[in-house]
Amino acid sequence: MRKLPLRARWEGAALAERHGVEVVSRVSDYETEYRRVRDSVALTDFSFLRSYRLPTDRGIDLLETLLPGNIARIRYGRVLQTFMADDEGRLQADCYVVNNDEELILLCEAAAPDDQIARVIREADRDGIATDLTDSHVLLSVDGLRAWAVVRDLFGADVLGLPYLSVELYPFESEQVYLLRAGKTSEFGYLLLAPLGVGERLFDALRDAVARHGGGQCGVETHDSLRLEGRFFNIHAEGLRVGDPLTLGLQWMMDFEKSDYRGAAAILRRRADGLARKIVGVLAPPGEEGLRLGARLYHGADEVAEVVADAVSPSLGRRVALAVFRIDAAYAGLPFRLGSPQGPEVRSISMPPIMAKSLSVKLDEM
Repeated sequence: MRKLPLRARWEGAALAERHGVEVVSRVSDYETEYRRVRDSVALTDFSFLRSYRLPTDRGIDLLETLLPGNIARIRYGRVLQTFMADDEGRLQADCYVVNNDEELILLCEAAAPDDQIARVIREADRDGIATDLTDSHVLLSVDGLRAWAVVRDLFGADVLGLPYLSVELYPFESEQVYLLRAGKTSEFGYLLLAPLGVGERLFDALRDAVARHGGGQCGVETHDSLRLEGRFFNIHAEGLRVGDPLTLGLQWMMDFEKSDYRGAAAILRRRADGLARKIVGVLAPPGEEGLRLGARLYHGADEVAEVVADAVSPSLGRRVALAVFRIDAAYAGLPFRLGSPQGPEVRSISMPPIMAKSLSVKLDEM
């Protein structure tokens, strides 16, 4: 198992394994971590992602053969979210591709074994142009209503002008840190990719700034629930359990003018055949605890859906889920029965079911 490089900084936290990599699973109880993100700010370790640096001129060609997004069209200073699939067109990793002018950065959050993702990239990189940063860098995430204040304290007010899915380099001690505005909680979010040599001191600086703004540390389990509640794709939940990017509604990650990336033939064939299933949000009534992973939903006597991701929403005071529906039943605003034709009623909903507090913050007035 690949260990987190900053594991000593997470003393007392619950550590776990995901696809061959160590992760910080939980630091405090769920409600506390959830409120840190929704009401203040939280620091999380995302160093379990694989990271690479590629020269832009040759890296574009390499990544175009691996990923369905249009790499050549990523503007300078911007970030593209796309995915990596296997030869059968099933999801292997959720990916960010960062264009920093003369170089590209690839971040892979995998639902496949860590060594398998490394092997795929190594075999595709026949000319050896990709530099693996996974063991030489740390990746830290700052998320929450006041995440912007934390990164402003470290790097100055210039960070407030960064749009979503953008990147900038900032100095930290003797090194350069990549700052991506790219959170998946629906609150403000930033990823910081930094050389391991300054990793511990960057962690300490972030931890202290987070504390000054009323926040604390957070594990990836809470991030899973926040992603679902905010309707951000989660490779570790619905991505892993469904696998098909079309059923999951990930067409926005793809350029359908491309046909030569990894898994393209299978994906395009399924697209031509038409969707048979589709993912839709589901909300349980207060006090109903049966809306959980694997639960079946019924319309009359017909089983029409299966829950593939679930979470408790403290903001709503009830359980929320994603379910894969038969295409003729895949609509929001409809009642279904949970568990059996006579089960309690739940409803399909438009996602997300909450309004993020960050949407009320005007950074240009700060």
